[in-house]
Amino acid sequence: QTHLPSANSRHPFLLDLQLGFRATPPVVSAMSGLPAGAAEALMGMIVAMVVLYVELQRRAGAGPVAGPRAWTWYLHDCKKLLRECVPEAVGLLACLTVAAILRARGDIRMTDSEDSEAWEQIKKQWPLLITADTLLSLQAMLRVVVLVSALLRTGRRGPAPLADETSALWLGAATARVALLLNTEAYTLDGPLGGKLPMLCEVAVLPILFVLGRRALTRAPFALATVFALAVSFASRNYLLLAGDQFADCLFALAHALDILAAFAYLVRTVLIESRSPDVSVGFAHLLMPIQQAMSAYYWLQAFQAVPALVGGGMPFELLQIGNSISLGAYLGASALFFAEAVEGR
Repeated sequence: QTHLPSANSRHPFLLDLQLGFRATPPVVSAMSGLPAGAAEALMGMIVAMVVLYVELQRRAGAGPVAGPRAWTWYLHDCKKLLRECVPEAVGLLACLTVAAILRARGDIRMTDSEDSEAWEQIKKQWPLLITADTLLSLQAMLRVVVLVSALLRTGRRGPAPLADETSALWLGAATARVALLLNTEAYTLDGPLGGKLPMLCEVAVLPILFVLGRRALTRAPFALATVFALAVSFASRNYLLLAGDQFADCLFALAHALDILAAFAYLVRTVLIESRSPDVSVGFAHLLMPIQQAMSAYYWLQAFQAVPALVGGGMPFELLQIGNSISLGAYLGASALFFAEAVEGR
């Protein structure tokens, strides 16, 4: 196998896949009319939301408040949270400002005549973002803001869902992603927010994740090593054929597999941690984690077409589409439980 040529000389069809443009109609499910894999992902999310609804009804019914009063207190808690997390709000504003400035530069990508038609179609498909890759770049930037907040406020009021096992698993995913970007340019994001910026974000979170997850790394190293080994084995059987290098393609699958496990760890820790007086960073994370994950889930469900020719082994498109949707459900569930606890405690 050989590496694919540079982005400017690739076949337009591969360019479309890299930049998130559907050059051809998606594979359609006969049952639902949705892209292949989306039906299963939506079914999983529906089941998760039904379970959460039942749990929230039980909690609200057992608590001192329910109905309109609960929503009034919920909005009051959100306003209080925003007042208390001024540093987080400043960081988020700075992140969005940088994104807006980069987007205002417009299209600075150089294309040859062979790619120009495909690139123009991509910009028509994503007029605001220029390319769907901007969603993944924004996700990487938002993750930095969330993790910096968790690092600055860690340990002030007890354990947090984003620390320990969650951060340890996320550290493995970020390490795999950095190794991937150093190994090949096939997975480099394009667009006004692409290029080096997402890679710098991934590198920036490595020391933060190590600090947040160091207790889990020292407390249960063998258990984590077993989880990482199983994730590597899973990734080696479910990978794309996009970089022309099996090692790089497996790194991409490994990063997503560990991201999914980190989302489940986040949900489990949210359920198990007794939130007597949660830290501001916890509420901030519960607000932002579903948002950043929604960007990834939307990208893989709507902007990346499942093509059998790009399957290196197993079911990589199911891993990306269903896995990211399930992760979104986990973060939404964790946020719902957190704010339900806040309402119940009134």
